[in-house]
Amino acid sequence: MPQITKKFICLLLFGFILWSVVPMLRLSLSMDTQEAIVWGKYCLWGTTKHPPFSGWVAYYWYALFGHGDKAMYALSQLFVVLGLVYIYKLARCFLSETAAIAATALQLGIIYYGFSTPEFNVNVISVGLWPMCAFYFWRGYTQNRLSDWILFGVLIALNLLNKYSAAMLLVALGVFVLCDGGVWKLLKNIKVYVAFIVSITLIFPHIYWLWQNDFESFNYISSRSHGGNIAFPWGHLVYPLKFLTAQILFAAPALLTYLYFWRKNKTLESEIESKNQVAATRFILCTALIPALTFALVCLISGHAAKSMWGFPCLFMWGTALCYFAPFKTDDKTVNKLLNVMFVWVTLFAAAYGIQCVITTSMRYQTEVKQVAQSFEQKWAEHTAKPLEYVGADVWFGDIMALYASREIKPMIWLKPQNNPWFDEADFKQKGALLIAADDWEYEQYKKMYGAAISAPQKMTLAFKNYFGKTKEKEVLYGFYEPWEVANAEEK
Repeated sequence: MPQITKKFICLLLFGFILWSVVPMLRLSLSMDTQEAIVWGKYCLWGTTKHPPFSGWVAYYWYALFGHGDKAMYALSQLFVVLGLVYIYKLARCFLSETAAIAATALQLGIIYYGFSTPEFNVNVISVGLWPMCAFYFWRGYTQNRLSDWILFGVLIALNLLNKYSAAMLLVALGVFVLCDGGVWKLLKNIKVYVAFIVSITLIFPHIYWLWQNDFESFNYISSRSHGGNIAFPWGHLVYPLKFLTAQILFAAPALLTYLYFWRKNKTLESEIESKNQVAATRFILCTALIPALTFALVCLISGHAAKSMWGFPCLFMWGTALCYFAPFKTDDKTVNKLLNVMFVWVTLFAAAYGIQCVITTSMRYQTEVKQVAQSFEQKWAEHTAKPLEYVGADVWFGDIMALYASREIKPMIWLKPQNNPWFDEADFKQKGALLIAADDWEYEQYKKMYGAAISAPQKMTLAFKNYFGKTKEKEVLYGFYEPWEVANAEEK
């Protein structure tokens, strides 16, 4: 194995270890990670936000490691490394060994492959699945092996079962096929139909679940895309520019690193190794640009904002595109220097994240989750002898109670059965719930929903302390949903 390849592998292992260990400075898992674990525990074929795949992965990994929080950070890094390995494999379809290593290493200068990864969620999974999907599509398209087409069908299904925005990758692949004149070629190919059948078979149970639950998750997508208040018509222009600018800023360390090496070592000699250069050029352009541009086009047409983090997986071909269209000399000496720079970037990102974990007093980082869960359990026990089976709260407190209470407690998020269709509404209304609210407004919403069955709120003060002893306090409200109290009053 060449020395430069060994160093590249060491870089991947270094990033994996660093990003698996540094986030352990947090006292609590991110909200997205906790939510994914709870989804996997209760939601079979769908959630009210996303498809079910992230929940399956999170919960069974969590269970495998004895409900250990710290293992979740390694799970994120498995998907990151998996994505980088397939970016390299895809780059090798077009570039020399050293150029492919350089292209893949550049990805580590993108925020999405480092600072954003400790929060295990659908975006982190996408970082792994998108390059895999693109790789097997390219292999199927160029080599036409049945195994590649079947793997493509499986991976398309997993992508869509993870997050609906995987459709953006399908758009990119579709544009490539159109540009390359391959539509008729695919329509005549029985292996493509096998891939389609495999994909539909895997996705169908989720489609059926959506139909049974009034396509609730699409309401979430709609609500998240309204994240702006710029007056018509400026939103149609500002939101796409804002989204694309965010992607460039998140990739800035990678782009600056590339520019430095390109200026020092630029060359007209290409290291392209693809046998079909025209198709390769079209494929790289489409997969590097179309996903992000499609998001921007949706913003342009709709006038709605797109969350910058939706671009998480869209940049997976940027390093390859740069090294393909504007190459620099990728001899061992130059690539060795580039790998050294990427070691520095990975270290700096991890150090910045670690410093944030140490100095912050944020509730999302410094919550003593087991202690908080036990405190609320105690409030219920002091109030009634009935067993606590449900908690009504926002996502943060609801999932903390579901994961860290001493007994199994079901989180009725926002106290709305319609948003939690995996629970028995009649059972919930019979057994009642402990309520937790972050503020007065939230508690008032609960009272509007259930009236006299909701007790008057009581206050509890939570403290969040950083590693230097600085403490921030937050006052939260708690109370009780007791339908039997209403029934007793009516009897009297």
